[in-house]
Amino acid sequence: MNRTRRLGAGAGTVMAIVALAFAGERLAPPMMAPAGGDPHKRACNVDAPEVLKPVARKWCADGLFARAEITGDDQNVISVMQFTPNGAQTWELQSGLLMGEFLGLTDQMAAAAPGKSISVALHDPAGRRVGACARATTDTAATCGTQ
Repeated sequence: MNRTRRLGAGAGTVMAIVALAFAGERLAPPMMAPAGGDPHKRACNVDAPEVLKPVARKWCADGLFARAEITGDDQNVISVMQFTPNGAQTWELQSGLLMGEFLGLTDQMAAAAPGKSISVALHDPAGRRVGACARATTDTAATCGTQ
C-alpha cells in the first residue's frame, strides 16, 4: 500500500505541475521575441550625432528597425525610425505592447539631449508614418500614438 500511495502522490504532483504550466502559458503576458530571428545578424543603419548614437542603437537592439536617423538643431531632436518588414508586422500585431518600450526609449533620448524637445516618427518599410512619440522640454514624460 505504501508504494501505491507514493506512486499516486507522484502522479498527482506531476499532473499539478503540468496544470500550472498550462495555466502560466495562458495567464502570462506574451513575451516579445526579436523580430525576424537573431538581432545580431540584421543590420540597422544608424545615422545620428555621436552623442545620440548609443540611444539610436537601443532603438535598433530588438531587430524591429532597419534604419534609425536622428537630426536636430539647438532646440529639437528629430528622429525617423523605419521598421523592417517583420518589425512592421510586429507593430501591427503588438503596438500596444511596444508603446511602453518606445516611451522609455524616447525618455532616454530626452535624457541624452537635455533641454531639447524630442520627436520620433515611426515609419513602415514603405516610408509611411504609422506612429510617433514625442517629449517637449516642458514635459515630464514622453507620449506615443499610432497613426
